[in-house]
Amino acid sequence: MSETPIRESRHFDLHTLTDGVFAAIARDGGSAICNAGVIDLGGQTVVFDTLLTPQAAADLRQTISDVLGPASCIVVNSHYHNDHIWGNQVFAPDAQIVSSRRTRELVATAGAEELEWYTANAAQRLESVRAEYRTADEQQRKDLSLWIGYYEGLVEALPHLVVCMPTITFVDRLEIHGSRHTAELIAFEGAHTGNDAVLHLPEAGVVFMSDLLFVGCHTWLADGDPLRLLSALRDLRALRATWYVPGHGPVGTVDDVDLLIEYVEHCLATARELVERGHATAGEPGELAVPEKFAQWQLRDFYEANIRFLCERFGSGSGGT
Repeated sequence: MSETPIRESRHFDLHTLTDGVFAAIARDGGSAICNAGVIDLGGQTVVFDTLLTPQAAADLRQTISDVLGPASCIVVNSHYHNDHIWGNQVFAPDAQIVSSRRTRELVATAGAEELEWYTANAAQRLESVRAEYRTADEQQRKDLSLWIGYYEGLVEALPHLVVCMPTITFVDRLEIHGSRHTAELIAFEGAHTGNDAVLHLPEAGVVFMSDLLFVGCHTWLADGDPLRLLSALRDLRALRATWYVPGHGPVGTVDDVDLLIEYVEHCLATARELVERGHATAGEPGELAVPEKFAQWQLRDFYEANIRFLCERFGSGSGGT
């Protein structure tokens, strides 16, 4: 992997992973927010996730043209969350958009609700986050700079944003063949969201994980099932890839997959213990200390949200399943 980016944008840095395979790693303060993958299959280019905003996606499209030259394009949407699909409109005029069938359904339903909420609230949330930043400590400002970029990007984008639906869907697996690489899309039900797809390049030793993996960041558990997430992580670990590209954070390895497994197991054990002590509702865990191993991770507020979510599930008798 190239330690030094081969291209830089205010939204992301583009790194070479191996021949014809690139990772666009989001920059704090920009409006990419999530990471993306770019794969020169040979004869066509695959773009794995299109970032939060059309502004960031336009930079990505230009970067692809600069690095690979003009080529037909296939876009893959890993899941329905806005930071992974709201750049679709930049590629949609001449690209096919692929997702799992369930993800397409979620874009049309939960995704539409998401768009409505942000249209009504993004400007207000931006001012709130800016106010928090002014009184925050250094560690808090690191997280808040990400959210400032998030909301600034949305305020700019929303007046012109068009949510472009996937045009090709699959259920469990789909292969996309080129003369240079074959991309395997593998869908996982109910792990991070209702459905999440990864892109595996077996010969290149690369897995684009999207939000099934966070590196150096607290993951978000409250839209899926942590036990299914653990199962997916163990399955993907078994692929023994060289590079595991997360949805958020720097490019990882199998060690980062193992660390996220440990984190999810810790969250489950902590929530079970709290419920056993009688703290079964969202308001009762209180201020939770983040374990030292995860204390420097970004998105620190997700930790308590994850524990509260799990307490509610265990307290309701669902058992986390």
